[in-house]
Amino acid sequence: MTKPSVILLGSKPASVVALSILLDRGWDVKYVAVARNFDLSWYGGQSIEELARENGITVGTQSELPRDTKADFVISYQFRNLVKADVLALAQRAALNFHAAPLPEFGGFAYYSVAIVEDVSMYGVSCHHMDEGFDTGPVFKVRQFPINASLETAYSLEARAQQEMLNLFVDVCQMAETQTDLPLEPQDRSRSRYLNREEMEALKAIPAGADAETIDRHARAFWYPPYECAYMTVNGVRVEIIPRIAREQLAPVLHADDLERLRSSVKKYIQGDAVDSH
Repeated sequence: MTKPSVILLGSKPASVVALSILLDRGWDVKYVAVARNFDLSWYGGQSIEELARENGITVGTQSELPRDTKADFVISYQFRNLVKADVLALAQRAALNFHAAPLPEFGGFAYYSVAIVEDVSMYGVSCHHMDEGFDTGPVFKVRQFPINASLETAYSLEARAQQEMLNLFVDVCQMAETQTDLPLEPQDRSRSRYLNREEMEALKAIPAGADAETIDRHARAFWYPPYECAYMTVNGVRVEIIPRIAREQLAPVLHADDLERLRSSVKKYIQGDAVDSH
């Protein structure tokens, strides 16, 4: 069976894995669009642009994408910009977006943070058909999972959601390869909401007079380096608040290479000392 063709738009590390999945499954990747107006240099490892070029795939911005490049699917995976209407029109079967939160309840920005602030017990990730709005198109599939929001930071919840979304991506690929008619369920507008960037930033302000539990919850909700944390205003000065649990999450990351670093350092010292002794 001939595998589908696709135009992929992506940016973050998980989009690199998504491209790898498409290539491993034999999809015909016509073009990879990247968003160059966001600085993601602090992410480690290979970029989606590098992987695409290694595999001979044309890479450019959404504006540079030739409008005669037709494909079965247009897929936005953690793409940071609104996909333009004339790009959506290039999809012969469907234009799909992968969103790292459950729709329709968690559209827009700060969905990890809102889930923690609201102490939800279930979270999820979504694939939806794209229209000309942000996170407003009919739902294809939502994958949900339980969480203990009192033990999560935005950093830890993002990590869980990214893995679940890649699992969802595999599920959607399988459905796209075997089904002609794909699920399409309009979002329930009575349950939908969209948080914009300004509203997200406003949530970072911890309410004056907040108790310890509220302070901790807001601090965890916005712990995601290198972005600004939740904050309190003390004597007119903005003071960012780092949650206690961040130490536990950071320590394994910061010290993961300690042993090899020390071994390598002393090995170089010994080799250098041996050279000097001659």
